[in-house]
Amino acid sequence: MSKKHPGMRRVLAGLSVLLVMTLVAGCPRPAAQPAPGAEKDPVQAAVIFSIVNPARAGGWDRADWAGILALREEFGWTVTVAEGVPYGQVAATAAGFAEAGYDIVIFPDAGMTDAWHEVSPKYPKTWFVMMSMAERLPDSPRVAAWSPDLYAYGQMLGVAAAKSSRTGTIGLLGGVPVPVIAYLFSGAVEAARFVRPDIRVVTNFVGDWVDVTAHREITALQVREGADVVFALTGPGILGSYEAAKAGGARIIGHAWDLHEDAPDAILTSMILDKPRMYRDLARQFEGGMLEKKTVHVGVEYFKLADFRGAVPQATVDAIDQLVTRLRAGELPIPRVVHSIDDLLKR
Repeated sequence: MSKKHPGMRRVLAGLSVLLVMTLVAGCPRPAAQPAPGAEKDPVQAAVIFSIVNPARAGGWDRADWAGILALREEFGWTVTVAEGVPYGQVAATAAGFAEAGYDIVIFPDAGMTDAWHEVSPKYPKTWFVMMSMAERLPDSPRVAAWSPDLYAYGQMLGVAAAKSSRTGTIGLLGGVPVPVIAYLFSGAVEAARFVRPDIRVVTNFVGDWVDVTAHREITALQVREGADVVFALTGPGILGSYEAAKAGGARIIGHAWDLHEDAPDAILTSMILDKPRMYRDLARQFEGGMLEKKTVHVGVEYFKLADFRGAVPQATVDAIDQLVTRLRAGELPIPRVVHSIDDLLKR
């Protein structure tokens, strides 16, 4: 039976907000509507992260960073990034951007849902967009969400992990137990059991996204319990998971972005979520005047497995590919059972 790591850490709450400018003063406001033929001012967007250095953090943040680069390089948007913002300060930070006249404020993390609902009704002329799982929209006219089906994402993950395991035990490791992770881990558990009924799933949470030592300790615990494949949904603390996996002869499945270059000897594959496509969707709709209050349901067409790069036999890769193809086509009758975080931890 797996257990939570003692002493849930709140490192994020202690991180300082890394803004290189004052949110209200000194921020350019969008210009008035230009005359026909005149050059338009760039769209002013802001993205808020709870961690620092998202370009080199966990896979989720790195996927968002690639989306930011697409906005800047492909669409010419001016994108300001706020890093290391504790969840309790996200609403105030978003309000600062709205006060400064930004066109769009983007929340990349479902842990910011409360802030999204709190701040958006106060600034009805600003677009507030969630780029994570959203169960409902705030009561405001200019809100939208690109909401990944994390249960389906978890199903694809579970298929790959169960079929790749030699020991018959896989690990699910989370950073902070935000509620949406229950959907992802539940999909993984149900899919793993569907393709391999005898599979054992060990689930743990570290309590934060960044503590390398704690990630190393808990990953090592999962390896000692027999897990030879571990999915790590976390942030910069994943460095500790890499170390423990290499030391114990296990492999890590990366989250959201292809993390192979970080630890070639530890990464089995990565479950990619095409967040840059989500950001491009947003940009095209905004620039085309088609952005509206809605939830875009992001499904399996946005998910894929990275190359295994020889980490498992080709026959195993072929078997996984066949199952994933059937999953995409809706041909795998995997039950949709959403377990609570507490229930997941008891498995």
